[in-house]
Amino acid sequence: MTIRLLLCALVATISLALSVWFAGTEVEVVGFYEKNLRGNLFAGFLTVGGFLLSLKTFIVIKLKENVYGHRDYKALFDSQKKLDSSIRLYDPLRNLSEFLYWSVLSSIVAAIAQLTIGLFGNYWLTLLAIWFAVFAMSVLVASLLLIKRSLNDWFEFINRVDS
Repeated sequence: MTIRLLLCALVATISLALSVWFAGTEVEVVGFYEKNLRGNLFAGFLTVGGFLLSLKTFIVIKLKENVYGHRDYKALFDSQKKLDSSIRLYDPLRNLSEFLYWSVLSSIVAAIAQLTIGLFGNYWLTLLAIWFAVFAMSVLVASLLLIKRSLNDWFEFINRVDS
């Protein structure tokens, strides 16, 4: 999980560096941000953070009930546990839950950054507020990919059990 978060931070930093490289003057960047981005970023990330908070609980509970609590999954897990004794039954679910937590947190922090440091009109603080937004978007994309992988595993398991 730490590697995923560091990769998201790297993506945000590179994206911001490229944006600064292609952007106009500092005054133009701050003006564009204040006029076009700040309010939309605040509303968007606040909405996404709240939505993810409710979605996180639903996804984790449904996966636990339908996959990790299933007797066939436990039998499959027991056979894999013989090969690697370090694995634990709920580790994949715990990883998903923790990364979704970081997604919610980064979305809310990005929203708060727009209304705090984004209000000052300082070039460097504006860049920092934009960095938080790009970081949150990177974490959201990584969460989407992780959810997709978990759902694919779920559907594969369901197909295996039903056949």
